Amino acid sequence: MHSTFILDEEFFENYTSEHTRNNYRTDLNKFFEFLSENYPKLKGLPDVERNHIIKYRNFLSEAGGVGGRPSAPKTVARKLASLSSYFDYLVEKGLKEFNPVQSVKRPRREVLKPTQALEKEQVRALFELLSEGDKASSSRFLHKALLVTFFMTGMRKSEILHLKYRDYREINDFKVLEFIGKGGKVGQKVLHPMCVEALEEYLQWMSDQGRKHETEDWLFQPTRNPKDPTNLNKPLNPRTINEIVAGYGKKIGLNFSISPHSARATFIGELLEAGVDIYSVAREVNHSSVKTTQEYDKRRKKLSDSPISKLNY
Repeated sequence: MHSTFILDEEFFENYTSEHTRNNYRTDLNKFFEFLSENYPKLKGLPDVERNHIIKYRNFLSEAGGVGGRPSAPKTVARKLASLSSYFDYLVEKGLKEFNPVQSVKRPRREVLKPTQALEKEQVRALFELLSEGDKASSSRFLHKALLVTFFMTGMRKSEILHLKYRDYREINDFKVLEFIGKGGKVGQKVLHPMCVEALEEYLQWMSDQGRKHETEDWLFQPTRNPKDPTNLNKPLNPRTINEIVAGYGKKIGLNFSISPHSARATFIGELLEAGVDIYSVAREVNHSSVKTTQEYDKRRKKLSDSPISKLNY
């Protein structure tokens, strides 16, 4: 990063999520890098104008992605939102007279690639494989509980990763998972009986291994730890979760790679296809806007669904 552009660390203190802070830091450093390479005579952020932001937006849209490819419109919009938040902060601190990002047009939230959601038959094949299990594998109960939770709750990887045993609770005869979502908001997810069954099997297996969960223990724990075999009461590694999900996708013969987000996309798409209204689905998965939920709508528009039949002059 060019020494002319230095981040004010106080800005990040306003965000409770480390993930959010890291995203902001990455977005801002990318912008500073762009300025340093294209506008070496700029003395600092007070000199940044609307024109610089527009040029940066166009750069992202044309060649600012991985390998010089275009960034997705959603990514461009997020990066501009990060810049706008930072410039708002600078204005508030009296370090900038105005926010140059405010009047810059954002791209429409369109998806450049599919969400890698699974079809219903593919999810059934996955669940059948998980139910049969590899009897010789000590991880089969963990894998089943983990994947069924992903596909039957639509929760984000970070939300599932940080679950404690105390978060698995019963409220008014409903089994629920209580979790910390985006922005530090506490959410509750009512569990499908299939999910409850998978979790109970996993917890019983853990107990049989002499690893009965206590209140403050992590819910999903690794079955082994080569570096420190005695230290198993810890959250799963995010990379390990990705490998588990992708591995089962290959086992059922998928010709594309899946991730925890594929499970979330599948969950949202199936609810919409089942006729659940989009506002209810958005609330269920903690989307701040239904526009985000619409990106996962895989329902095919049929001629018979046309509202024209409702006309009656």
